[in-house]
Amino acid sequence: MVETHHNPNQGGALYMKQEFTGIHHTAFATNDIEKTVRFWRDLIGARLTYSYGKPGYQQYFFQISGTNKISFFAWNQVKPVAMRRHGEPVEGPFIFDHIAIGVANKNMLWDMMARLDAAGFPCSDVIDHGCFLSIYSYDPNGIPIEFSTDVPGLDLYWNPVIEDKAVDSDFLTHPNPIPGQWPLPEIISEEEKIIVPGEGIENFADRIQQKDNVNESDDHLKVGDVMTRNVHTAKTSDKIMDIANTLCLKKISGMPVVDDENRLVGIISEKDILEAIYPGVSKLRENPEMVNDFSAIEDSYSEILHLTVENLMIKSVFSVKSDDPAIKAAVQMDIHNIQRLPVIDISNTLLGFVSRGDIHKAIFKRHLTR
Repeated sequence: MVETHHNPNQGGALYMKQEFTGIHHTAFATNDIEKTVRFWRDLIGARLTYSYGKPGYQQYFFQISGTNKISFFAWNQVKPVAMRRHGEPVEGPFIFDHIAIGVANKNMLWDMMARLDAAGFPCSDVIDHGCFLSIYSYDPNGIPIEFSTDVPGLDLYWNPVIEDKAVDSDFLTHPNPIPGQWPLPEIISEEEKIIVPGEGIENFADRIQQKDNVNESDDHLKVGDVMTRNVHTAKTSDKIMDIANTLCLKKISGMPVVDDENRLVGIISEKDILEAIYPGVSKLRENPEMVNDFSAIEDSYSEILHLTVENLMIKSVFSVKSDDPAIKAAVQMDIHNIQRLPVIDISNTLLGFVSRGDIHKAIFKRHLTR
């Protein structure tokens, strides 16, 4: 998400707050796509969510978490790399050392180690790096892989640990962006915002979610059975002041944003409002100390209240249909780490909201009556 706000410190210029959502995907290459699919999907457990191709061009995507994916090009002439120890220095041109995949906890590390050992892939012991634990292995293409889990209770975001003993300059010891390193960017005009078609676009001609082609029993809860139909909504022109007031008074954390025909166009939430007061990259370049100046951050809230919903709302919204299985909606919320989903019909008209709590309560009540 990229947010644009007025910055009074730059004489009317715009600054942009950049929110990274993780690594969207990393791209590798293999000369044996079947062997690669067997490893990443069947052994590691990453779901194969997208593949496309034609003679001479294939690409496969495996879901790691949320929107994070690993992809492979199928190139017949490419050769697997020789296995080398993770982090071992090399000479000459070099572009990649290893990929580290996060897992939930220590038990997942032991589980992954057991899977790799049983399949005959080399695997290290669990290594304690102080702030995270890791195991190291390789995929069939020789790609060095690390699986890691953070040590609970350590927060490097607020308390960075900069301990490189090999540097004699303080330039490499600053956790925040240092101003003046690069020219200020120019805002791209609307005329320059051009999108051109690329590989795979033909697979999404209608951009409409298709139902999974699976045999489903009708004896399951549907989203329409559990959703909340009467929901508070916002318009793009509404002031954040009014939205914040509604969120507080109604004790809700977010609202769908609709147009005049009640079609879903986005979501506005407490999270979006709070994230807007935290200094973005440009503000940190101007004032690096602001990262820990919590009073100044709170004071900036008054500026946010005068913005409109259109300035802060999320436009790319995950949604479900009323006849989707309720459990499918719950899984979608879990994958993308969100608490609720708007429910729409085929014309994108808002029908209601469904939350994890709605689904759990409905399943619990259903099983009590059986």
